[in-house]
Amino acid sequence: MSPGKARLWAGIGCVGTMVMTALFLLSVNGPKSLLPTTPAGAVQEYFAILTLFIAAVALLLPFDFIGGMLIPAAFEDRPPRFGSWLKRWLRAVAIQVLFYSVTFFFYLQIGREIGAPWLIVMFSVVQFTLLAGQELIWQAMTAQRIGDASDGSTVFVCHSDKRFAGGITGLPGFESILIPADWKTRLQPSFLKMVVNRRRAAFQSGGRLRGILFAMLWNITSFTAAIMMSGAVISSVASLVTVFLWFLLFSFVGLLVLPMFNRMSVFALDQSLTGSMDAVELGQAIREVDRLTERDPTRSVSAESVFQPIPCPERRALALSEDGSHYVPAWNVARTALFLSWAFGGPLARAVHCNVGHPELWAMLPTD
Repeated sequence: MSPGKARLWAGIGCVGTMVMTALFLLSVNGPKSLLPTTPAGAVQEYFAILTLFIAAVALLLPFDFIGGMLIPAAFEDRPPRFGSWLKRWLRAVAIQVLFYSVTFFFYLQIGREIGAPWLIVMFSVVQFTLLAGQELIWQAMTAQRIGDASDGSTVFVCHSDKRFAGGITGLPGFESILIPADWKTRLQPSFLKMVVNRRRAAFQSGGRLRGILFAMLWNITSFTAAIMMSGAVISSVASLVTVFLWFLLFSFVGLLVLPMFNRMSVFALDQSLTGSMDAVELGQAIREVDRLTERDPTRSVSAESVFQPIPCPERRALALSEDGSHYVPAWNVARTALFLSWAFGGPLARAVHCNVGHPELWAMLPTD
């Protein structure tokens, strides 16, 4: 079994467990049985919310251990040490649980005092805040330092996880391109330049902006549908958690739908660069980045159609030799939607195969 397939099965198991748990709790009206159904004191309500997210951490822990320790131990020459991994995991979990529980507490107050529709407004504002503060969140969760831009908008950052691939952060118009610092020595200079230019093209083409808007709209629609399915009345912790469980199910639908648009954007962005870059060398750069991070160069079409928003290097290299659209519709939409789902507890944001057990990737999911 390849490392990519092992991670995929771990992610399927993790996501499947969460979806089945949500379905079970909704079918037996679990929130009303386990959580306060009437207004209570602020401390009592906050600790009820905190308990929910601690329980979620416990549910995810076995899969985190499989994805973060067992799979690297089986496939990597120098897998992480348990003590170091546990320290990073605890730090990231603590920050994420704190963020989720505090925002949920405010959702409860707003929903109860001025009505459920205002939760959608808060959700939209929190998504925007997450987008603007992604670098700071990643830095806080990983204890890594982000230095000054070394080449325009490009920043080389230190990291601990071998699968960290950096990405693009910041509001549209104020982007930073984050590149793992060790790529300066592990990638050929021409390959590194191609990676930087490709990411710059992602926002200069408008693809990243379209991906952000699509991701935000998908999450807002899912959140609104979750409120409606819950009766559109937020009066207690139990009713808010019911919304959360429905949001988890609608987020799962996003895992099945959004990767299709994501793959289209990857192919289109690759094609858009063939006019200014050598296609063969671009394909080599794509393979080399995969070797440093995913180590999943080939996949069957059927395997790639489920939970795989980024096509494998083999398929991307093959597509470079063919004519295709240069219009980038919604770049990185699938994983942008996952990160922005933090705005309401991010039920599946760290359960998917690309980052389960890898706390350094929770706030900055792998990108192409």
